[in-house]
Amino acid sequence: MTDLTLRRTGRRLWTLTAGTSPRGTLHADRGLVRADATTSEGAWSLRAQGRRRLRITAGPADAPLLELEPPSARWAGVDTPAGWRTTRGFRRYEGVLTRPGGTVTARTSGRPGAPVDVEVTGRHPDLVVLAVCFALLSRRSRDRRIALWSAALSPHGSS
Repeated sequence: MTDLTLRRTGRRLWTLTAGTSPRGTLHADRGLVRADATTSEGAWSLRAQGRRRLRITAGPADAPLLELEPPSARWAGVDTPAGWRTTRGFRRYEGVLTRPGGTVTARTSGRPGAPVDVEVTGRHPDLVVLAVCFALLSRRSRDRRIALWSAALSPHGSS
């Protein structure tokens, strides 16, 4: 099992580390709808799609290399089924990608800027790990934005 951490290192930049050694970066746009994941293995363009941002695609827009959409995940050119689930609880988010070779489990709190803790069992490229982390960050960002809008639009009492 490998323990990794994705920490925010800039305004829209996160760094994936194993201990103190960097393994990749995630550079997101405003609102965390799109991001670029970069590791020594290469680079992927990531996109959150759908009203609830539950569908994540990685790679070229016209032919994604990886799609995460509950309850399944699909790799281009791989027929082996994989599972993908995200859960949201009180002040926490979790995403679990499972396939016959192992799992990637990512957890983070609902607090903005909180790191994402990742446990990797088996062999998974760091680009896949970054895609899983992006899925949680994007969902958290969307939920926070809705909470702020709800608070702003709700009546605050009347005199």
